[in-house]
Amino acid sequence: MADPDLAALEADPELATIFLSETFDHLSSLEASVLTLEASPEDRKALNDVFRPFHTIKAGAGALGLASVEELAHRVENLLDRARFGEHRIRAAEIELILASVDLLTGMMRDVEGRLAGHDGSDFHDRCAVLITALDHLSEAAPADQEFSPAPHAYDAQESPQGGRRIGLEGGSSQATVKVDTRKLDSLVDLVGELAIVQSMIHEDPHVLGKTDERLNRNLAQLHRITSELQRGSIAMRLVPIRQTFQRMSRLVRDLSQKSGKALDLVVSGEDTELDRKVVEEISDPLMHMLRNSVDHGIEDADTRRRAGKPPQGRLSLTAYHEGGNVVIAVADDGSGLDTERIHRKAVAQKLVEPGTALSESEIHALIFRPGFSTASELTEISGRGIGMDVVRRNVETLRGRIEIRSSPDVGATFLIKLPLTLATIEGLLLSVGAQRFVLPTFVVRESLRPAPDRTHFIPGQGWVVQVREELLPLVRLADLFRIPAAVTNPDEAVVIVLEDHPRHMALMVDQLLGKQEIVIKSLGEALVNIAGVAGGAILADGRISLILDARGLMRLKHREAPSYAA
Repeated sequence: MADPDLAALEADPELATIFLSETFDHLSSLEASVLTLEASPEDRKALNDVFRPFHTIKAGAGALGLASVEELAHRVENLLDRARFGEHRIRAAEIELILASVDLLTGMMRDVEGRLAGHDGSDFHDRCAVLITALDHLSEAAPADQEFSPAPHAYDAQESPQGGRRIGLEGGSSQATVKVDTRKLDSLVDLVGELAIVQSMIHEDPHVLGKTDERLNRNLAQLHRITSELQRGSIAMRLVPIRQTFQRMSRLVRDLSQKSGKALDLVVSGEDTELDRKVVEEISDPLMHMLRNSVDHGIEDADTRRRAGKPPQGRLSLTAYHEGGNVVIAVADDGSGLDTERIHRKAVAQKLVEPGTALSESEIHALIFRPGFSTASELTEISGRGIGMDVVRRNVETLRGRIEIRSSPDVGATFLIKLPLTLATIEGLLLSVGAQRFVLPTFVVRESLRPAPDRTHFIPGQGWVVQVREELLPLVRLADLFRIPAAVTNPDEAVVIVLEDHPRHMALMVDQLLGKQEIVIKSLGEALVNIAGVAGGAILADGRISLILDARGLMRLKHREAPSYAA
């Protein structure tokens, strides 16, 4: 049965896509604007930054027949309009209702999106009616003190020739943007990746390498330059700033402050740092869990902070920056830090660690990522179920990233999420084992070496180890893990690569290192998605297919394989 509310959107799918995209953009930016208004309620610019998106949403919804969305946006617009002309003061109650309206409008638009896709809709009538009544009551109740007149700003409302109000904006922008379906963009990136592979295959073809034709070599060099620029440009189109994700975290911290009763201050920097669109979409949940964890377990209450000589207001920070070929997102707090002894006791009690097992501080800290682990003494609305940090680690690993923890008692804790800039390509080490070739992402490689004979040892009950400076690392032969024949068996004749998956390290023995390449990642398909130790596939410059190795999966495989080589 046709849905009359969606008639206009169903008649024009392209219009529906544009409307939904723009509306979600407005709603995602509104939270940050409302929080700015909460901090400076008499700032005319902040007030207009909140008013404009509601006005735009109302107009778009009205034109497309979404009456309930139009009505709710209109009521919020009325309240804000009175405030813009000095007839109403924005206070805590107004902020709460505006934020509630943003949440409800987001839910209503998600419902519209689902209904367009053929899913059953939800009934928002009662919630919408309650919120509209509250907005009308607040808008009509004039505050007692009316000594409020927002300062004029470049965004002043002006009278239109027809007598209505319109928004004026000084200046203009010389840049224009075009919205493109992400499937088309992903298809373009895949095609450019294929082009890069073919270009490399042509360049490495023995028949071409043997040619001394100057014109051919010049054309090949030009092809390489254009292909490289195309690849960089197509990948850059997938990159988006992390700003919107950080803005959502500002709203979260505000709500956590109210629920926990702790005064909190969030400091954000590096919000213009760009990541792959998929990374930005998927990193939101891990950041939410980590901030919840910091508020519940890290930030102390005001009295405890005063006794420790700290300001009563807890400080959280979100920072994004580039480091090498990765992007690092740092989540930090100035709380009590991780209680190493308590974490260890809890892990022993939950039988995650055998009593008496010696663990380093970083290994103990890593226990908080184990499924079901929680040091909370009671279940709260914020945390305590033992699933948050497990979700964090799993989601970050899915994005080919890793997490490091830095903690100091009574000073605070910092969680560093290290992510690839893009999911389309990686920088990898090309290595050989027997007749096979593999790619190892460079971000998991700490160093490589050829060990001297007196640096490898066999320890009964533990297997082979290699001494790297003052550190003994477990040594595993890649040929054993994947049962590859005709590989080097003597460690003295092999290359050892030290893998780092914080806080663990492992030494991987391979036959040779063949060089470093920029690799276009290829999916192995659903049937091969869960192969231990393998993260994906790649087509090399010579046309051969190579597997991309997964460091964490290799470490798990190590414990199930017995070494088959001799010293």
